[in-house]
Amino acid sequence: MTTDADLLITYIYIVDHYTRQFQGVIPNEWKAKIGKSNSSCFEGFFNKMKKKMVGSAVEAAIERFVAVGETIADENPDIQPEMYDACHEARLAGTSIANLSFSATEVPDTPFLDKGVLVQASRQLLSSVTRVLLLADRVLVKHILRAEDKVAYSLSRLEVCRSFTEFVKIFAEFGGEMVDLAHRSGDRQHDLKSEKRKAQMGVARTALERHTMLLLTSSKTLLRHPESKSALQCRDGVFEQIRSALQLIAICVSDGVVPIEPSRFLQTLSEEPLDIGIQLTANAAIKQLTEMLEMVRMTSRVGVGVRERLIGALDALCEMTQDFTDSAYTPHHHREQILDFLEECRFEMTNLILPEDESCDQLRSDSIDVTVERLNRRLKDLGKQLQIVAMEHISEVLRANEDQVLLSSIKTCAVSGDIDGVERYMDKFREHAEHMQEVCRLLHHISLTDALHVNTGHCERNMRSLAPLTLLAGRTLCQHPSSRIARENLEVFCDTWSQSVNDLSRLAKESDSAACGRVAAEKQAYMSLPRPGVSSSNSTSSLSRFSSSRHLPLTTFNCSIGSQKAVHPVYNSSESVSTSSLEYRKHFQNSGIILSQDNNELSSAASVTSEDTKAFEYRISLILDDLRNVPFHKR
Repeated sequence: MTTDADLLITYIYIVDHYTRQFQGVIPNEWKAKIGKSNSSCFEGFFNKMKKKMVGSAVEAAIERFVAVGETIADENPDIQPEMYDACHEARLAGTSIANLSFSATEVPDTPFLDKGVLVQASRQLLSSVTRVLLLADRVLVKHILRAEDKVAYSLSRLEVCRSFTEFVKIFAEFGGEMVDLAHRSGDRQHDLKSEKRKAQMGVARTALERHTMLLLTSSKTLLRHPESKSALQCRDGVFEQIRSALQLIAICVSDGVVPIEPSRFLQTLSEEPLDIGIQLTANAAIKQLTEMLEMVRMTSRVGVGVRERLIGALDALCEMTQDFTDSAYTPHHHREQILDFLEECRFEMTNLILPEDESCDQLRSDSIDVTVERLNRRLKDLGKQLQIVAMEHISEVLRANEDQVLLSSIKTCAVSGDIDGVERYMDKFREHAEHMQEVCRLLHHISLTDALHVNTGHCERNMRSLAPLTLLAGRTLCQHPSSRIARENLEVFCDTWSQSVNDLSRLAKESDSAACGRVAAEKQAYMSLPRPGVSSSNSTSSLSRFSSSRHLPLTTFNCSIGSQKAVHPVYNSSESVSTSSLEYRKHFQNSGIILSQDNNELSSAASVTSEDTKAFEYRISLILDDLRNVPFHKR
């Protein structure tokens, strides 16, 4: 016979275990031990306890959430009234849910919750929580824009600086502001849901880091040789690229949150849009035309409006393929193949858009299906041919590896004062740079994902802007062959160009993997609300802590097209996980909830991220120490 002590122990264990697991069924072996009457009593009691527990848990979670929101409101007076109002609504909704749960367990004749009241309280809770999140998001964006404004102000001071001592002081402030901006923008990059915006943010942050070093050496060169026009043009070009990166970050973080002026950081607007994600490519034109054909297949009709849109889409595709057919580096047989596919597409399109009165009864549903299927097949073949041509271009240019030879020759001739040699190799490098930009453009056309679309487009722009700056740095060294600062400046520009070539080879590898269907799914790191109790003016604010993947180890890119094989170093990118999201993740793992199946990989990525962040700050500190400790006249 079961004793009272046994029943008490069993009861305590059941309540403790099942209130943790939220299970409502007592195992049969326990029922046999405690008896049917006692088990029924325990089940009824536990159901009441479970309702109470759910209501209390919801109320406690809302209270913690509201506490964070109120802390954010205290730190940001501009949103304080709205945030307090949203937090008050959320607290009322949580209290209502808790009261409903309590009444369902304590009042005798209310075995079930009032669903109508519960739904109303849940909707109120969802609305208020959403308002809190949107207001907190607006605060994050304003903090990033404020950090960008500080960087832009320091840039304007550096631009008019004429003293090396003053330059060291301003650049020290600039370095600290850049680190703070890197932290905040990195956190925001992890929060972004759009693959395109996330890629744009990564491109802009990488450009800021690289151009910080270029700004240092180009400014030092101009301070040492203020009469050099090439040094002035080189430094001004670096300033322009930094401001473009700041504007791109502003576009990404403010998208859908706050309006942003198109010239907030840019002094002059460029003819091409800074938001490269909206550009049309050959692959995008093929995809657009394929979607139109699918609509035609579903409706089995080709009206006047549909006919015009189909013709316009095909014309746009033909225009995009001109970058392949007009290239001097495209083999003749590939050019002919592309033109043949386009001609076949035009022929099938003509059969599809014939007016119904001219086609008699032939343009029926089955005829449309056959024509659409043929046209889709031709478009698919055209896409494959463009992929082959682009990858062959990349394979050839990487296998030749002319960059190091040309840049080394420019440095050698500049140091020796060989003006004719410098001009000769500069012309060769200019031609080679145009070829590299053309290769980037072809790779941009065949990009299959939003991230590749953004990265390949910006890779072309980076090379287009970096090539003339590198030549200006070489011309400055040629004018002052004994200047150590000018030589260091050229070396830094050459290193940055090599990094751009590495980016190209990495993107080629990713494009090849995407075309073969080997694209790995990206893991999304969840970012909770900012930590309360920390001032937003601090660089370690409750609203920011970031990390990014930079200066990653080199591997080898092997791209084989037929019998051709290109080998070039590329960067291995590891996924980054922010510190706050990692802590959030560990908290729920300790509660027994599995958030991911790749814990080891994410932990490793977080470790790499922390090291990269410290490395970036360490590089900034080394730059500042070098500026402070080395006398300018020795440079």
